[in-house]
Amino acid sequence: MSNKISRLVRELKRRKVINTMILYVVSGWVILQVGDVVFPLLGNEETHVYLLLSVLAVGFPAAVLISWFYQVTPKGFVRVLPFVERRHLENISPHPDRRLGSGGNASLVTSSGWFVYAESGPVEGLEYPINNAVVIGRAMECDITLSRSYVSRGHARLKLVDKRLLIEDLDSSNGTYVNGVKIVGEESLQHGDEISFKDVVFRVREDRLQFQDEAMMNQTMVVGNIEKS
Repeated sequence: MSNKISRLVRELKRRKVINTMILYVVSGWVILQVGDVVFPLLGNEETHVYLLLSVLAVGFPAAVLISWFYQVTPKGFVRVLPFVERRHLENISPHPDRRLGSGGNASLVTSSGWFVYAESGPVEGLEYPINNAVVIGRAMECDITLSRSYVSRGHARLKLVDKRLLIEDLDSSNGTYVNGVKIVGEESLQHGDEISFKDVVFRVREDRLQFQDEAMMNQTMVVGNIEKS
């Protein structure tokens, strides 16, 4: 509960809602002070005070609601983007293959090893290399952040063991699915497997260039040793 409250407070500060609330209260107090001077001159002072208080009371939630979605700038009202639409700077960098693919230059990029490509969700279209342990979850400190309420803060972990890619569910609330089947403990992944967290889907890709290069190097060393002997 405390984490939810702290996140809400941070979001209110980011959207400058708290500043709007303070400004509104101060402005309302100033208006009441002015009214306290002007209303006696107009007669029926009590009615005017109640009317002004009613207007201020109705305007307060409206001002808060507007400040949640918009900010006033020299260019006018500007829509405030939800935090999930901002780039997660703590995440690992996506692989460039998919970005270059649309321009026809994907063949110029040499890739090797294991990758996961986001087919849907908040990082749709991005592909991430799996070089070490990679944690997927809702928390900002995760390696791949998925800003969805049904994704746990630390949902699943991908890791390499003897060149094999494994996935482990981290006791998430809604589970981790591989090819539509909910996993228990660790599960070995294969090229083309589907990892899903409800409607967030990743596709596993294994590029064997790295392994082919190592095999060719080993063969070259063997041939070289034979020629020397």
